[in-house]
Amino acid sequence: MVKQVIDGKAYNTETARCLATVDLMGYRTDGRGRFTTNTPKKVGTTSLYETRDGAYFLVRDYDRGAGFYPEFDLVGQFRIHDHGVIPLKRKEALGWAESKGLDFDKVEEMFGKIAEARDQEGAILLRLPQTLKLTIEKSAAVAGVSTNTWLMRCAERAIASEREQKENPGSGGSVR
Repeated sequence: MVKQVIDGKAYNTETARCLATVDLMGYRTDGRGRFTTNTPKKVGTTSLYETRDGAYFLVRDYDRGAGFYPEFDLVGQFRIHDHGVIPLKRKEALGWAESKGLDFDKVEEMFGKIAEARDQEGAILLRLPQTLKLTIEKSAAVAGVSTNTWLMRCAERAIASEREQKENPGSGGSVR
């Protein structure tokens, strides 16, 4: 279990959802820090987590005193060598997943529908009554996805249903 506060925000592996864990490879070093082998060996793990509020973070877990120099994790244009908790933005977390070669279905499971190459990402500010907001957040948590992913999937289903109704006007049912 890892708990850490960074910039006034809590990162807790017990309450966050682990999205993926990969082996952290490294090279044996001598007392002066020089590499003594060209073949990497597993020295720990790197895990990607999503908090209940939809924030992402990495946990790099390895024994710093074991005489190994761990390989870096690539996050966007940054190379991360640090041990412990590393907060990430969604785009950085997605970039990490891509850099680890996780399969497409796993990435979509973690981040929701991935935009086609031509799609642009956009943002909408949606003002909701507090009770509806809490109900949506609870439904997303029960589904095991972020609130944003849950709302995006609801919108996609509503649009698909509306299109189907337009294509088959006598099929019954209504869209509200």
